[in-house]
Amino acid sequence: MRKFLIKISYSLLPLWLLAVAAVTYFSLCIVPKASGDIGRLVIIPFGHEYDSTLARNYIPQTLFTTIDDMTLLKQCRADVITVGDSFSERGREGYQNYLAQYGLKVVNCERHLFFNPITFAYEIMNLGLIDSINTPVLIVECGERGVDEFMYGFEPKSSLHMMRADKKKLTSKTPNQWSLSRLKDYFVYRSGFAESPIHDMKLDGNFFSYKGDERHLYIYRDDVMLMGIPKHHELIIKQTWQSLLDKAAEKGINLLFVVPVDKYDLYQDHIVDNPYPRKVVNEDIKRIFNDDPHILITRDYLQPLVEQGEKDIFLFNDTHWSYKAAQVVAEEIYRRLDGTNKNTGLE
Repeated sequence: MRKFLIKISYSLLPLWLLAVAAVTYFSLCIVPKASGDIGRLVIIPFGHEYDSTLARNYIPQTLFTTIDDMTLLKQCRADVITVGDSFSERGREGYQNYLAQYGLKVVNCERHLFFNPITFAYEIMNLGLIDSINTPVLIVECGERGVDEFMYGFEPKSSLHMMRADKKKLTSKTPNQWSLSRLKDYFVYRSGFAESPIHDMKLDGNFFSYKGDERHLYIYRDDVMLMGIPKHHELIIKQTWQSLLDKAAEKGINLLFVVPVDKYDLYQDHIVDNPYPRKVVNEDIKRIFNDDPHILITRDYLQPLVEQGEKDIFLFNDTHWSYKAAQVVAEEIYRRLDGTNKNTGLE
């Protein structure tokens, strides 16, 4: 029996060595180089040079405040409060930081406080946590692909604790640490046993500064799941928006709804042999809301930069825009808010 076990162990030794080598290579050479939420999601070793190069252009420090306890809102005194999804969680490279550069006191509500930013924005006004005394301006930010989901799914709760998101889920979607599940994902996606949640498409120009991949567009699959707002959702969405406007008017708050364009939408006209239809969510938003000045369609301000050949409007390795886009969006937000300071309303 002993001889048999020894023989088996010798037979399996190459496999064990191969497994150890694979795990070692993965944990030391692949995972540490996965960068951006795209790289972390499917373990692509983009490296960190690209991010480091762009980071040299960020504002040196974070100029705005983030609160993680909704009870603090009542005591909060700010020029602008922001409520949004991951586009509002970008720190030094985020639009709030560039907005704060204009001398405004900006306070962001951390995303784990809510699941639906539309519902949360309505309720903090409805429950009297913010009003014109402590906050003259409320910015509600919702990425393009979330507008239909959150507007159509709007449902006042009258109890903020019922709207909390799962903080653990929000912070662990794309972990960069080593784990067996990450090793499994790495090999499953590359072997073709499972469809990758990331699509890689070719562009007709150099739109990124990532060396060697200037013409590659990496997008998350959800970008091409909903190409327009369903007709049967439009009435509910209109009613939701009117509820927000009415509540803001009741509280004396200037409301601005910011819609970050999806990565696919921004670059769709430059995709070579695009297998997907044209995305028209922004066009639908404009039509449904009749070009309401309280709504900022960011694509209108970022698309011209893409057409001019400006690189890295979105991050090459991420689903979010770069500091360049954040700066442009902040400039337009300030321009509109400057009109409110002059009592002329949103421009």
